[in-house]
Amino acid sequence: MLAEISFPIPLRKTFYYLLPEALELEAAPGLRVLASFGKREAVGVLVRVLSEKDADLTRFRELKTITRLLDENPLFPEDALALSAWMAGRWGSPPGLCLGAFYAHAPKEPPPAPPPAPPALPAAAPDLPEIKNLLAALAGKAGAYLLRLAALERRELVYPAVFSAALRAEGAQGLLLVPDLNFIPPLAAALEAVFPGRVGVWHARLTPKKRAEAWAGALAGRFKVLIATRTGVFLPFKDLKLGVMDGEHEEIYKQAEAEPYYHAREVLLKRMAALGGSCLLASPCPSIEAWGAAAGGRLQRFDAVPPAPVSGPGPDVRVLDMAQYPGDILARPLADSLRAAVAAGGQALIIAGRKGYASRLFCANCGWMPRCPDCGPGMTLLKTGAAGGPVLLCRRCGKKDPKPETCPKCAGKVFRDYGAGSQKTQEFVSRLLPGAKVARFDGDVLRGSLKTMRSELDSFSKGETDVLVGTRIALRELGAPRLSLLAFVDADSDLSSADFRASEKAYQAFYGAWRLLGAKGELFIQTREAGHYVFSRLNEMDYPSFADGELAARKDFFYPPFSHIVKARFASYDGNALDAAAADFLRALSFLGAAGDASEILGPVTPPGQEKRKFHSEYYLVKAASEAAAALCLEKAMALPQRQGVKYFIEADPYGF
Repeated sequence: MLAEISFPIPLRKTFYYLLPEALELEAAPGLRVLASFGKREAVGVLVRVLSEKDADLTRFRELKTITRLLDENPLFPEDALALSAWMAGRWGSPPGLCLGAFYAHAPKEPPPAPPPAPPALPAAAPDLPEIKNLLAALAGKAGAYLLRLAALERRELVYPAVFSAALRAEGAQGLLLVPDLNFIPPLAAALEAVFPGRVGVWHARLTPKKRAEAWAGALAGRFKVLIATRTGVFLPFKDLKLGVMDGEHEEIYKQAEAEPYYHAREVLLKRMAALGGSCLLASPCPSIEAWGAAAGGRLQRFDAVPPAPVSGPGPDVRVLDMAQYPGDILARPLADSLRAAVAAGGQALIIAGRKGYASRLFCANCGWMPRCPDCGPGMTLLKTGAAGGPVLLCRRCGKKDPKPETCPKCAGKVFRDYGAGSQKTQEFVSRLLPGAKVARFDGDVLRGSLKTMRSELDSFSKGETDVLVGTRIALRELGAPRLSLLAFVDADSDLSSADFRASEKAYQAFYGAWRLLGAKGELFIQTREAGHYVFSRLNEMDYPSFADGELAARKDFFYPPFSHIVKARFASYDGNALDAAAADFLRALSFLGAAGDASEILGPVTPPGQEKRKFHSEYYLVKAASEAAAALCLEKAMALPQRQGVKYFIEADPYGF
């Protein structure tokens, strides 16, 4: 007999191995195996057992024998093979990598599960009348639900009640996904009161030993609830009955940096359906995809409206037209209010449009701007690099170059920068408020020293920092006790993009900022597009009304959730080769729309300023009417013959434009 094995490698094929006779009765799909792979031994997953006559062995010179089986039973009670095959078709990653995501953290020899925690008297779940209908639904039959929390700070009360209602059966387990590991400690403390000794955590910054213990504890059923970041959606459980996603609208749930590509929301919904369990998506401002699913009946929606955290009409919202304040980083009304707020003992949160010092550098004489020599986009100016001087950074590929002394085009020596990044804004605020403590929190800080990140957050949360400057990642409930002013320095950074989600992302950010402020707080928004319709929606701060309007617009223009998007980008130094590659793509997808549905292809879209560059780039957007049509488009696009000198970038459900 033969064993067909899948390995977590970026190849779209499986491998055949001889199955020892002694293992034939034990072998079953879903078991991990140890086998010789090249010059090493690797862990793979058994896809199926078959006879030699049923296998195509033309590409195998000789067959190796598997070393041993690593499991007695499959790690996943649901069919991980089917789920990974669906992921591969949905997002186009190699099946081996998709299947490997489920098994990536499984040790070869699972550690013994620690002894059960000593019995403790659990606290009663809080009585929350605003979600009594949701709790009744969770205690009944399995389903998929959408919960709109009017204030995220309520989650420490809501989630213990939710898991208590859904996990009454002995052995039933729950998974809570969070968008930020800083949310884990308070949620763990809240859940520990209800499930003493049976709450586990999972995130990338755990030590290998702690990760192995968390993995084994989930599989053995020791943990009643496991709180995890994005990759927790792939953990094994003994009896998973409820999956909850906190902050469902957060972009961090989309894995787009490396394969396998996926969206944790879609995987969680699919997995809980396969398990026959319940899935709860929770957010104060749900994504339009989730909102549309609720409107279409695929999710049952509940609105939790707890006692308002503010009294009166709420924070004052002021939209500043920056056309009236040319060249200013902070407009005069904002600068004056910032001084007054700090002088009165308040705290302020300033949101810059991007990381770094400035978005671009240009020659004051001829207008030359540096672009990445490797991949083409303009480079961000960082005030200080590793060597202590200013550097240029490509945010796409990570390439760094020193700031030029002279312009390579005209030999000019005077440079100007424009666009205020978080570093430049912090520098400006420090000059504006010389006696105040000003800190910074953005993606660069987050990826750097854990100690530095904790220090900046704790200082602001304890009220020790007067002003925190950051990107939108800083809006994730930092909990400032004296927060009285919040400002967006460059609200146009998203609104001016080609992203069809631009309005949604902007409104979610403004709505979240408004929720953080007290009744007498001030929210400032600086923009050069003061007439944009999003700003007209800020008077009521009514997210359901905005979401309904956005959903109607998505339907009119046939964007998700009414279609499935595939983005195909081509890049080359040879314009003719790029045109030929695009023609190949359009021919391969000529079937689209033949059935009479609304499927279409938009494009080509070329980045601004391309006529001045030697490097050519363009992309197409496929709007497919169904998931099956999108999967077929993805399959055909990825099977295109590669033209020499052309780079191909094929992506499903793009979140970046």
